[in-house]
Amino acid sequence: MKMLDFISYALNSLKERKVRAILTILGIVVGPATIISINSMVLGYSHTIISQISNFLSPYDIIVTPTGRGLSLSQYLILQLETIPGVKMVIPFYSFPALIRTPNGYEGATVFGVNINQLKIAAPAISLSSGYFPGAEVSYEASIGYQLGNPQGGYSPIRPNQVIQTIIFYNGNNFSKTFLVTGVLNEYGSFLGVDIDKSIIVPLSFGQSISSSYSGAIIIVNSLGEVNEVANEIKQKFGNSLDIVVAEEFIQLIDNTLQSLNGLLVSAGATSFIVSFMGVTTTMFTTVVERTKEIGILRAIGFTKFDVLTMFLVEASVMGFIGSIIGLALGSVVALVLTQEHFGLGFSFLKGLSVSPIYSPTFMLLVLIFSTMLSVIAALGPAYNASRLDPNKALRYE
Repeated sequence: MKMLDFISYALNSLKERKVRAILTILGIVVGPATIISINSMVLGYSHTIISQISNFLSPYDIIVTPTGRGLSLSQYLILQLETIPGVKMVIPFYSFPALIRTPNGYEGATVFGVNINQLKIAAPAISLSSGYFPGAEVSYEASIGYQLGNPQGGYSPIRPNQVIQTIIFYNGNNFSKTFLVTGVLNEYGSFLGVDIDKSIIVPLSFGQSISSSYSGAIIIVNSLGEVNEVANEIKQKFGNSLDIVVAEEFIQLIDNTLQSLNGLLVSAGATSFIVSFMGVTTTMFTTVVERTKEIGILRAIGFTKFDVLTMFLVEASVMGFIGSIIGLALGSVVALVLTQEHFGLGFSFLKGLSVSPIYSPTFMLLVLIFSTMLSVIAALGPAYNASRLDPNKALRYE
């Protein structure tokens, strides 16, 4: 018999036993659906998280912050950093915890002092929904983050040209400060402990009026190949006095962590294939018993042992293929539903992310092949037993 004849025979056999075939196929569906939904969701979140981080820091950036071990991040130290070969720009910044006064009381915020023009270079994704950024030397002007400008607490949104009152905390003390809002930022997110959506962005001159020591600095390197050289030079010059975060390494670390998580979840989900393996094995053993007389007739009219073996394996592979295709489709739909913003997967740090699942054609093809082959392997035992049946005994079987 030709392979098409075997496939046609298998389809007819499945039609004759619809209920059992459907239940077996549903058991096969579980494995591919679970694996595809997990993989595509993790890839989607991984791509989104890495993209958001890359919006704030590019692989060319190095972040330094003082460790508090006797060395402050002064203007003199900034000039020293600028002289390191390979450094294109050093962007110092201030970060002060603060409270902003609202009709419902005080709300937590962060005063983020930085050169606005340099910030646009380091974080091009930061943009305004309305108004304009404060002037470089106007210390009483400020742009506010999306959540401060669009509060969820029931009071009216803050708009440009409004005045806000704040309490700023520094070095164990606090003082009041009034700012004129010049603009409201688009929704952005948070990074390195600074929640941009709940920040008050002020000129660097405001921070300089409070402290001569910066909270940290972003170093932009000329080329990707010089990042490690610059980082090593900083370590040699300043030792343990500065904490150094290389953006490339940070991004790579997060990417590796997410890939490891993906591998772990996929491995856990792979246990669902046990369901399909047991289902196919049970179905094929039952089918062999029910079709013993049919097998005897087939052997009597000229079917070889190999033909009988092939017949049952093809039947199992057809069920495996159909179940795998349905599983891939179902897993894709499940991933699409679970990555919707309103669902959030129950994790607060994932809420608000605009995520789309990423489907890997290669991975889906591998899952299809694996799931189908697993069905064939599960049917090997029953198919072998069928091929070994004595035709004479099989014909007399009732």
